[in-house]
Amino acid sequence: MSLTSSLYAGTSGLSNTGNALQVTSNNISNINTLGFKKGSATFADTLYQTMGTNAGTSQVGLGMNVDNVAQVFTDGSLETTSNATDLAIGGDGFFVVSEFGSEESYYTRAGNFSFDQDGALVTSEGYILQGWYVESDTGDELGAVTDLILTEFTSPPDDTEEITVITNLDADADPLSTVLSNIFEYDEEDGTTMNSDGYEYQTVVTVYDSLGSPHEVTVYYDKKSDTEWQYVITCDPDEDKRTLVADTDSTGLLARGTISFSESSGKIVSMNMEEFTGMIGNVDVTGNNSLENIHFEIENSDAIQLDGYGFNLSYDGTVWSFATPLPANYDPGAAILPESNATNIYIDLDADGETDLKISLDEEPTNDNIFFDINDPGELHIQDIKNVAYSNIDSNTTLTINDASVMTTSETGIVISYAAATNDWTVTNGLTGYTYSIYGDATQCYIDLDDSGNDDDKKDIVFTFEDALAADGSITFDIEGSTAWRTVTADEAKETGYYQFTADFLGGEFGSTETDISFNIGSKFNGNNWVNDSLSSTHYAKSSSTTYQDADGYASGDLTGIEVEPDGLVTGSYSNGQGIALFKIALADFNNVNGLKSMGGNLYQSTGKSGAAITNKPGENGLGTLSSYALEMSNVDISEEFVDMIGLQTAYEANAKIITTVDEMMNTVIGMKR
Repeated sequence: MSLTSSLYAGTSGLSNTGNALQVTSNNISNINTLGFKKGSATFADTLYQTMGTNAGTSQVGLGMNVDNVAQVFTDGSLETTSNATDLAIGGDGFFVVSEFGSEESYYTRAGNFSFDQDGALVTSEGYILQGWYVESDTGDELGAVTDLILTEFTSPPDDTEEITVITNLDADADPLSTVLSNIFEYDEEDGTTMNSDGYEYQTVVTVYDSLGSPHEVTVYYDKKSDTEWQYVITCDPDEDKRTLVADTDSTGLLARGTISFSESSGKIVSMNMEEFTGMIGNVDVTGNNSLENIHFEIENSDAIQLDGYGFNLSYDGTVWSFATPLPANYDPGAAILPESNATNIYIDLDADGETDLKISLDEEPTNDNIFFDINDPGELHIQDIKNVAYSNIDSNTTLTINDASVMTTSETGIVISYAAATNDWTVTNGLTGYTYSIYGDATQCYIDLDDSGNDDDKKDIVFTFEDALAADGSITFDIEGSTAWRTVTADEAKETGYYQFTADFLGGEFGSTETDISFNIGSKFNGNNWVNDSLSSTHYAKSSSTTYQDADGYASGDLTGIEVEPDGLVTGSYSNGQGIALFKIALADFNNVNGLKSMGGNLYQSTGKSGAAITNKPGENGLGTLSSYALEMSNVDISEEFVDMIGLQTAYEANAKIITTVDEMMNTVIGMKR
């Protein structure tokens, strides 16, 4: 019996040593397999039998078995690649993959992923990597773990909301224009809008509309006084789709304003802006709607060819009506058409029964009133003094317009007279459309057209005489007025810190495609004062130049590359220079990784022994982080395997020796019978 037991013990040694050698050979054969985790076989003795001895009973073993074949989940070495979707996990965790449309998940350490024809991020066997879709701007996860399929092959465009123009404006420059905006005139032949003899400097910035088309915005500068500059913002007239300026000689004119600099430091002290509104100006509203809620659309520009100041529409809770008589230039038969309703007003201005002007309201009116002017489209943007003639006054007289915005009404034949006996000035004809004050002496005459009375704002128009007047004299002139300019208030600048002008490059109904663009010159309004940035526009005695310019917004772009962050965030790089967060890769771990079932193809499947997968983001809850452009290789150490193989070979030979020895002993027993 003991010889037979010895024979079977040796046989178990041969068999199980061979099994262990199979583990070693599997390790060696997978030395170059991506993400492969080597196996390690351990042995255990088998049942014992009891035998009698002088010391009593003792146990004798019956051989051995393979106790366990466990995988060693240490990290393998990394191999760099040129593929951004080649991923390696540094630390614990597994990639989660699934077949398309299946809820069954598999797990792998092999990170050789690529995009298939449908945009899915897949393994070489076609299993889809799992993760979360994210907010494109913040990268925050959305919803549950799902198939990662790329859908953003194109980056959508974004319209421009801010332009930054940092310039130095030459302190030694001379003024070239009395009112810079007045020299705006579109020349279709050479494509110019401003006479180059009328301004000191210009700079061009490219902006984008909501469809991603580029447009050039040009800013012109001219010196106004020692420390004050005026600017005008324009665009290509052919690209200006604002209906309130369409078919006028002012198409392309967007805004104007002034910039004041410190006399000592050359830094910005303050600025202002006026927005060009076009043929509809001086808009105001009372009631439930605000100015932002009122939108105008010109249907028939032929019916709107004359100045009309003082339109007043009133809503009585049921219908809209003209609250006051129509301006003199418009047909008394003008009417609000019957198809109008509370939020849509259709106005017939030439009494032909057709809509000429439409008004849309965002909010339901409640006894609202809408006030507005209509401006003659000819020289719509001009606010100027014209046809000046001097009587008994030297023509070497300088005319200065300090505030063109107060010239809101056109008048001709205005006469102001100087009385030498009293050394003062009076208006002897005209200015009936203004509430004004006139001041002066033999050296200067200035008119406060809006009768503000403020010391800083009462010299709207100034005549300066080179030689003091010694006798009575007079000046005759005309005012070209317009209400097409709207002062942008400081309160409007509080929200962004910058004044904004409106552009429309697409021409949507009622200004639906308009965009407000902030004008940043390196100084921001904090609600009380203008605070200069570290890089801001200056007024130094050197040539005018652009120090820095930029604009947000961009055109559409095509996907050019993929980037994967250590936390698993996958970002797309696009040809327009933008990066969009696409999705975030999920990792899974288990309470007992040795309980996983190997499925072949570098895949594992969870079992009851492994426990359920614990899924989270890379770098959290003990999970490893990701390395892009890298693959984890096998963690097999060939030298260790060779050492193990030598040990197993020795064990195998020893067990074989047991069998041959037992065989010889059994032959001896059989030979005793002979």
